[in-house]
Amino acid sequence: MLSHPRHDRERFFKYTSATTAIKILQVGAVRYSSPLIFNDPFDVQAGLHFDFAIGSLPDKLFKRIEDLVASSTRPNLSVDDPWGQAVLFMWDRRITQGFPRERLWEACELPLKELKDKIIHFQVKYQHKWKEFLPRLRVFSVCEERDNLLMWSHYGKSHTGVVFEFLVLPDEDNPLCVAEPVVYRSAPPPFFTEQQWLDDILGVRDLDVDDLYFRYARVKSDVWSYEKEWRVWDLLPHRQDSFFSDYRLRPNEVGSVYLGCNMDPKLKESFVTLLSANYPKSRIFQARRGTDQFRLYFDAI
Repeated sequence: MLSHPRHDRERFFKYTSATTAIKILQVGAVRYSSPLIFNDPFDVQAGLHFDFAIGSLPDKLFKRIEDLVASSTRPNLSVDDPWGQAVLFMWDRRITQGFPRERLWEACELPLKELKDKIIHFQVKYQHKWKEFLPRLRVFSVCEERDNLLMWSHYGKSHTGVVFEFLVLPDEDNPLCVAEPVVYRSAPPPFFTEQQWLDDILGVRDLDVDDLYFRYARVKSDVWSYEKEWRVWDLLPHRQDSFFSDYRLRPNEVGSVYLGCNMDPKLKESFVTLLSANYPKSRIFQARRGTDQFRLYFDAI
């Protein structure tokens, strides 16, 4: 079945050391990692961020209820939800009986006082679920570029490593079809906004918590923006002792490979032999330093 990728990219690049590159060829798989071992302790691991004051929410919720009761059209709320049921009850009777602010406050005062403790409980619950979520999460990171000098220096081990070109294969529905770009920010985003929280309490619009977790896990500090990173995610059904999971490569998933300009000749020979045997259609390029610019050139070999 033809897959519909979430993007229009045809390829991504993976920077590795020479020994890791050889291991990838030997086992025919790439390694997805748990965020718990990422090198940046702020990357996914830092916990959920809420940017609103709990103490102010009851008053803001009351204002939201006022607006819904005063709405010219009947609010689209669930009668199975206690808050939705109460708002609809008041809206249905406001024309004939009226609901001045004082009466509305009397009806809501006790539930609103109880709300603060419930909000704290839910925040703790979300944080706890996040801690359970992370050990099951597996991430495979790739880059948009093959010639990023900082990536070659850091992840390519001072240009001694290898860059794999992995192809997006919609016909085979490979994982790169669903890769998503990392969002770089100067500060962590709120797990959800105050307005989303109020709407969820009233049943106006339910929070998709699983989607929020994945969205939150795509955000990274903007000091890393040079990486131009994309990520593929997988969520294991159960927590495992290991922080790694290996995923098989498809035979035609390796398009090209780029060898670092400082790669050890013996490791290069071993790598090329393995690549030719296991992925014979893949092309091989040797990186060389430019003399006219701070850039790399790649020669076919």
